[in-house]
Amino acid sequence: MTPHLACKDVSVRFFDSRFFTLKDVTLSIEKGEKVLFLGPSGCGKSTLLAALAGLIPGSIEAEITGEIVRPDRIGIMFQDPDAQFCMLTVGDEIAFSLENRCVPRNQMDSLIEKAMAQAGLSLPKDTPIATLSGGMKQRLALACLLALDADTLFFDEPTAQLDPQGRQEIFELLRSFSDSDVTMVFVEHVLDELIDWMDRVVLFDAGGRLIGEGTPEDVLSLYGKEMEEAGIWKPRLFPHTMEEICADPSHPLQTEWSSQLQRSKAKHTTSSLRTNEPVYTVHDLSISYGKKQVLTSINFSLHAGEWVAIVGKNGAGKSTLLKVLVGLEKWKQGDILFAGRSLKKWPTKALFEQVGFVFQNPELQFVTDRVYDEVAFGGKVRGWNETALHEKTIRLLQEFALEPFSEKHPFTLSQGQKRRLSVATMLLFDQKVLLLDEPTFGQDAGTCAQLLSRLQQRKEQGTSIIMVTHDMDLVDQYADRVLLLDNGTIQFDGTPYELFSSQLPLPGLIRPLPYEWERRIKDDARFGLVSYARESIR
Repeated sequence: MTPHLACKDVSVRFFDSRFFTLKDVTLSIEKGEKVLFLGPSGCGKSTLLAALAGLIPGSIEAEITGEIVRPDRIGIMFQDPDAQFCMLTVGDEIAFSLENRCVPRNQMDSLIEKAMAQAGLSLPKDTPIATLSGGMKQRLALACLLALDADTLFFDEPTAQLDPQGRQEIFELLRSFSDSDVTMVFVEHVLDELIDWMDRVVLFDAGGRLIGEGTPEDVLSLYGKEMEEAGIWKPRLFPHTMEEICADPSHPLQTEWSSQLQRSKAKHTTSSLRTNEPVYTVHDLSISYGKKQVLTSINFSLHAGEWVAIVGKNGAGKSTLLKVLVGLEKWKQGDILFAGRSLKKWPTKALFEQVGFVFQNPELQFVTDRVYDEVAFGGKVRGWNETALHEKTIRLLQEFALEPFSEKHPFTLSQGQKRRLSVATMLLFDQKVLLLDEPTFGQDAGTCAQLLSRLQQRKEQGTSIIMVTHDMDLVDQYADRVLLLDNGTIQFDGTPYELFSSQLPLPGLIRPLPYEWERRIKDDARFGLVSYARESIR
């Protein structure tokens, strides 16, 4: 019997690399199966997905050997939904999918409405795509896939650019298809909302080899050591639920989370040393694009050696604020002082020598066609000694696990590797301030820890860090302060412990598990006291 989707002895090598990204992968997937590809960043998961979908070698040039069996109707959702949209409005985008199926025009309206309903899109068909949030754009991308009537769907980190609440909503939507006969294959680093409804997990090592497969329970128990050594993220709850953990005082996670909360409280209640003169001072900053107000009355300061996290839902104004701080966005109201001097009076070259900026989209800052040259570029421009520059470049490539790819074009790296490269290029210098927009995006556990450790070293040496992130665990562990943005205004400025322990709403965000556990325990205790009082009255 011919399998629904299969590959035999498949190897893939991109033409700009001496190494094979995938090596001798043999895999068979049955119709209706839900499968997760799991492995460290850059191990070839997305490459295999592209090969199975026919994008390699159809649209992406690469050397590929082996055999692949695939169905006729395939849909794929990428990390960045904007990269796959062709039209201007929601209805036209879905209609484009139907046109590819040669659906008669008089049948399109009902099919568009059906796809929108399945994807949870309740808005007018003439809504401009540019006005949608990240989560709504991913819903639209899913609606387009469903309109294709594909029986096999591939998802390449579909929630990577979403805030935690948006990510949760998309996975809940995808979960609704778990009992269908649609085959679904995922590449994903974030596992908690996904792994409990997967039929099978396929595990890869850093060299692109398939090293194990089975049910989620089997893979986590049999290959736990290999996953830890490879730096692969593990689910934080699975196979347990929060309800089970809260109900069992002896559960080891209760002890672990209690200790974590105590450490966090101690860290964040110890005041950090601050210089009298702040590095940055933002006073009454407001920005608008036409009639749309993006930032309103922003006030805060940043001191030497301070790590500040900026958090908030998609579209809250976080990335815009970073761009303003580095002079990439203009403003009319308010002022920004850097080192006691108005930012508007700083020459661009002089400012960039003091402030490093990592874009949300790393491709926007790449200027060469070789990874090695990308890291070394700034030093060459400044006329550094070639020997010293070479030594520092190699050291950074090694620290960020990029040395094997030093001859590759930056655009051919995986998303996680691109992100590490963008950070490495900034760490070539000793700037006073680092502005980082989602620095851990697309990273496995190992490379994430390594990157954050490097940033922590810079902080301890006096570098100030402002970081935009959706990872609340990272905020709790590393940040000294956190700014909560909502609708372009600062709703909170204080320590992570104060924020996560408060009753303040966190739009688009989800508290770290230890804080959520603490809240539920307190709620249960209050509920128990109320119930006891009611019983006593009776």
